[in-house]
Amino acid sequence: MIFETTISKKDWLKKEYIKNMKELNDFWELEWERNQPRVFLMKNRKTIDLFRRKKTKKWQVGAIYKTDIFLLSPENYEKDSVHKYSKKEYSALLKHELCHCFFQIISERKNRVIWLDEGLAIYLSEMTDFKYKKPIKLKHFLDSFHEHKEKVYQESGFAVKTLIETHGKEKIIELVKKLKRAKLKKSFQDLFKEIYGFELNYKNINNLLK
Repeated sequence: MIFETTISKKDWLKKEYIKNMKELNDFWELEWERNQPRVFLMKNRKTIDLFRRKKTKKWQVGAIYKTDIFLLSPENYEKDSVHKYSKKEYSALLKHELCHCFFQIISERKNRVIWLDEGLAIYLSEMTDFKYKKPIKLKHFLDSFHEHKEKVYQESGFAVKTLIETHGKEKIIELVKKLKRAKLKKSFQDLFKEIYGFELNYKNINNLLK
């Protein structure tokens, strides 16, 4: 397949990119200035499917490859997805995918724990404030270790938000930095306990959530 690309003229999105990079650099305490993520706006679902060489689902509107980001264009955001379009929604999507890039850098691409990666992206893009409703009880997100399972998007952001609000961001950054030591679920649980001082389970996280 042959693809044609042009430089985007969406100035508002460029401004959001700059703002998001600054905020994420501040959170992660990283000075990422060279070789920053490139963002490619994909015209429609057909283009995304051809580019990714597979049929994508209607809820999928963003993806990353190394530090390149691919987003469904604003023009076809509602037509070719299940999501409602607004600049707020789209800016959050951009920040969400940028956060995944930061996660890769901080973790040295050695280990991706799905609920932690998705949870940080949802929390830092502020999707817990407007996109997802706070659950009364968390009971699914831990199932998403190295693959996406049920309700990881609905729960993981609130789990991460709870950990940061109760124990600060330093511990969760430390956890991501040390992920290369914990590629198995048991070793990850041991690492979590080493950093946080308590076992990672639904009971303990729900107690913090209250």
